[in-house]
Amino acid sequence: MTELLTRAEASNYQETSRHSDVLAFVDALCGQTKLARRVDFGKSGEGQPLVALIISDRNCFTPELARKQKKAVVMVEANIHAGEVEGKESVLALARDLTLTKLGRKLLDTLCLVLVPNFNPDGNDRISPNNRKLDLKNLEGQVNPPGGVGTRYTGEGWNLNRDSMKQEAPETRAIAALYQQWWPHLFIDCHTTDGSIHGFDLTFDTSHSNEPLFSELRQFNRAMLERVAQAVKKGHGFNSFWYGNFKNEGDPTSGWHTYPALPRFGSHYRGLLGRMDVLLETYSYIDFKRRCAVMRAWLLELFRDAAKNAKAYRAATEAEEARIIARGETPDLQALVGINYGVATRDEKDALVFEYPAHAKPRDTAAIQSFDEASITERRYPGKRRRTYRMPHHRTFIPTQAVSTPVGYLVPAELASRLEGHGIRFERLSAPKRFTVDSYRVARREETFSPDVAANVPPPGEAEVPLSQKPKPVRFETVLTVSPERSSREFPAGTLYVPTAQRAGTLAVYLLEPHSDDGFCRWQFLDKLITVGELHPVHRVMDAARAPKKAE
Repeated sequence: MTELLTRAEASNYQETSRHSDVLAFVDALCGQTKLARRVDFGKSGEGQPLVALIISDRNCFTPELARKQKKAVVMVEANIHAGEVEGKESVLALARDLTLTKLGRKLLDTLCLVLVPNFNPDGNDRISPNNRKLDLKNLEGQVNPPGGVGTRYTGEGWNLNRDSMKQEAPETRAIAALYQQWWPHLFIDCHTTDGSIHGFDLTFDTSHSNEPLFSELRQFNRAMLERVAQAVKKGHGFNSFWYGNFKNEGDPTSGWHTYPALPRFGSHYRGLLGRMDVLLETYSYIDFKRRCAVMRAWLLELFRDAAKNAKAYRAATEAEEARIIARGETPDLQALVGINYGVATRDEKDALVFEYPAHAKPRDTAAIQSFDEASITERRYPGKRRRTYRMPHHRTFIPTQAVSTPVGYLVPAELASRLEGHGIRFERLSAPKRFTVDSYRVARREETFSPDVAANVPPPGEAEVPLSQKPKPVRFETVLTVSPERSSREFPAGTLYVPTAQRAGTLAVYLLEPHSDDGFCRWQFLDKLITVGELHPVHRVMDAARAPKKAE
């Protein structure tokens, strides 16, 4: 039997796998073991199959069997940005090793793995040596395999890691449906990061959105990540730390700052669903082979931790789901959902722009392994002398706007398919019905540019425009200023009623509030129904007695 190798392994890390290589590897593996099964869950924008590889024992290849066998479900997404390819290579190689060697024997007894090795196949196959080309002057790019890598965006131009809330890409809609079917206890998202010069092989993170509401699960998730980081260091020799960059670039004492809390980022989106989440970012400036090795080490140790603590993973996520549902059943006016973290400013043309600052709690300090200040200033990697800097850890987000959870929302029928895309339950009013509602009157309407969300895609073989060159604006957002008012009103038949007593209840709040920084209104899906001076078309139901008793 021919040894099963990834394209990276077979080329001695000179090349990365095309989508055809991924499919051939998956099919060959499934042909060699009863522990693996291929599941196609959709098609890309250019018609390529989106494939998941299910790894488990006892024929556990469905969500129903995973729940029946009380296994912890771990889903891994790789290659969401197809210039960041080591997750793709590591997922395939590790799937082989878990099924064809003794490595997975104990793990698979308590785990069911749902692996998506190539989430962005169209971007993946637009390979060029100039994609993500190393540019230390601008602190971007990476040490590429000589054969090149794919593009950040899909073939249609979507940034899939800014698409979780708006779901404009077919890939996003497909994986959302897969996620809702499997409802994993833990989701792992594989990336590569550039930015500030430091001395870690990989940085990691988890969801930050609405931490006060999800404090118990977030503490559990963070403790797990600290534990796994230690296991990776002890067992594999790689140094890891929480994701971030220097707050002021070039000043290694200014603070360590994580990425915005917007749920358009997948990790924050899944956090709103009360699930465990891990963001893995291998470091761009180490070589490709080492990036694959550190990604494999992290995935393996995450799987080991999940297998060892499967019962605790299930209990923690089930408890969080119960708390989400309880907030909808008996709303607490003091348990606020942060729906906007943006600080508005004006540029030189008086256009509206936003910043999303993270704050450092007292005594929350980051110990960052880096190099001497001269090396950081001159942007050399690696630097001449290693050094550790202690600085404030900016990873706490404070909402600029927050709301309580109502018992439900009344929503125009135009949003039905978008609610279904997020797995949000609703029912249609069969006859006109009166409700006590909190409504919003629209006082002002503006538009703002949405950076790094979509792009014009170059022809295959040509490199995409680096972010430092500020690609042409493509996608914009609607920003409303609103004021609340309460009334008793009759709503027509066909209006959608969305209860918040469901597992996606907190997500529904974030999506449906008009002043949310990442909701349906912000993404211009309601523009045709909005008039300045009139009421916003989504209303908050405050009187539980007048709400439908049951949502289908």
